[in-house]
Amino acid sequence: MAMGGDGPWAITVMWSLTAVTLIFVVLRIYTRVWVVKSFGVDDHVYNLAFAFLTFYTIFTSVSARYGFGQNMTDITDPDDQVNAVLFEAIGQTFAVVGMAVAKWSLGLFLLRIVKAQWHKVVIWISMACLMGASISVCFVFWLQCTPPKYLWDRRVPGGRCHIDSTPVSMLLCILCVIVDFFYAVFPWLFIWGLQMNTREKIVILASLSLGVIAGACGIKRTIEVPALSSANYLKDTVGLIVWSAAEIAVTMICIGIPVCRPLYKRYLDKLTSRDTGKYREQNDGGSYPLRTFGGSTLQAGPGQKEEDASDGGDSITKAERKLGFGGPFTKAYAMGGERVRGDNQSDEEILGPDFRRSQRADLARQDKGITVTYDVQTSRLDI
Repeated sequence: MAMGGDGPWAITVMWSLTAVTLIFVVLRIYTRVWVVKSFGVDDHVYNLAFAFLTFYTIFTSVSARYGFGQNMTDITDPDDQVNAVLFEAIGQTFAVVGMAVAKWSLGLFLLRIVKAQWHKVVIWISMACLMGASISVCFVFWLQCTPPKYLWDRRVPGGRCHIDSTPVSMLLCILCVIVDFFYAVFPWLFIWGLQMNTREKIVILASLSLGVIAGACGIKRTIEVPALSSANYLKDTVGLIVWSAAEIAVTMICIGIPVCRPLYKRYLDKLTSRDTGKYREQNDGGSYPLRTFGGSTLQAGPGQKEEDASDGGDSITKAERKLGFGGPFTKAYAMGGERVRGDNQSDEEILGPDFRRSQRADLARQDKGITVTYDVQTSRLDI
């Protein structure tokens, strides 16, 4: 049957959100692969979250063809009702897990820029709780009725639902909102106190705090959760479906904005004529282990030599390129004059070189004045 009721506008909004999110996915891939040349686990998770959003939109669109967005009494064919509920339920499963995956992408990004152990522990706990709650809600949702088929086909004889999934869904939504605001506020704890240019700190913190917008969407979605128990399910859950898509999309957009910062700076420099637009590798003067998160290196093949001329006339080895498919934690050290572009450089290009320098100074103070010097040189974008 054709779409009707609230179905057309709901599907239009969902596909529009998916399209806008796709733009940021493409920009992020371009930034990470071609601009900073560092593609990590958080980038793979980010792309996975977009896949969940896309499947969510697809299944909801199929549901709309059978009656999603219309009153149950207006759907004359019982089979259409069954199919509409089934495809909407499948779509909601992608939404529940995709929400957690999107926030995992942000959590993994924060893990790359924090150094204090308790910061990492808190982030991992929030990520684990959110993913555990999401998976639990999926199980409760699909197993709330006996037999399970009764969930989407009320014609099954002897079927009944023993569990109300609304309370657990409500708890998950509240947890998502808490995590959104936590990830938005948390960077202020370890960035504001660093010795950096105030304007630079405000720009960085503002971009990392955009998650409050996703939190606002999450609050609206939480208000719509009671519709899951409505007898007019296909009509009353429209708000929940649309706001779920909005929260995932806004979360991914808010994550993409700070990560694409090197790309913005590159073209801003071209427009303002402050630079030629070419990325030049320059000695930062710092000594720091090139810590990568979930990364491996790509070795140059026989006879291949990748060099760039720096402003000082020395050569820069590019034989190692981090792809993000290897072990969960690795550390690469560059000795002497060789410099390797690692994950730390990508962080510096996102947050600025002052962030790492101030972070090193802060760690030195925490070590009671004992400074350990590594024979390592990082590189940064000359702006």
